Amino acid sequence: MKRLKWLVSAGLLCSSFLLHAGSLHVDKAIELLAVDGKVLKSLNTTPRDLKSGDHQLVFRYKSRLRDGSGEVEFKTLPYLMTFSTLASDEVQILAPDLFTKSQAELYFENRNMWRVQFNKGAIKTIKYQPLSEEDVPKEAIQSLLDQYNKAQENEFVQSKEEDPTKNELLKSIQLLYLQGNEEQRQQIKEWVIKQ
Repeated sequence: MKRLKWLVSAGLLCSSFLLHAGSLHVDKAIELLAVDGKVLKSLNTTPRDLKSGDHQLVFRYKSRLRDGSGEVEFKTLPYLMTFSTLASDEVQILAPDLFTKSQAELYFENRNMWRVQFNKGAIKTIKYQPLSEEDVPKEAIQSLLDQYNKAQENEFVQSKEEDPTKNELLKSIQLLYLQGNEEQRQQIKEWVIKQ
């Protein structure tokens, strides 16, 4: 009986570790564009669940900054960063404290490190790289990311989905076959073989 209780409690403990996911948060000046190879449909809806393992983020700094006597929207190129987490890690992507456009241009000119806070404590700097050399619209980021991941042959390569029109054609043929009489079914078989 003691052995059974021990096995059950060990199983529950293991499953609680597996079910608990870490989370990803971003500062308000960070525009989160893609997580683990997939472009996000909605921006900056954090926290996001993170399972343990390697992660790939595409993000950019985007904020309204002073430029002389006015204000402008300043945004960087999309940046790509990878890091690893444990199941319980809480990760926050930190934005630099910038107030003017010239300060932001100087800050991002020669940087390749970004500050990331783990578990509301340790702040680490993680290397990043620009995803493109020019500002690209959000719609084009998925294709850039797919090209990058294929070239790197990494785990974030997205498999292509089937063409929905081919799937619909197959379903239509199957439906016709099932609804047809024996002679019609034979004609459908012959037509399929010829194709």
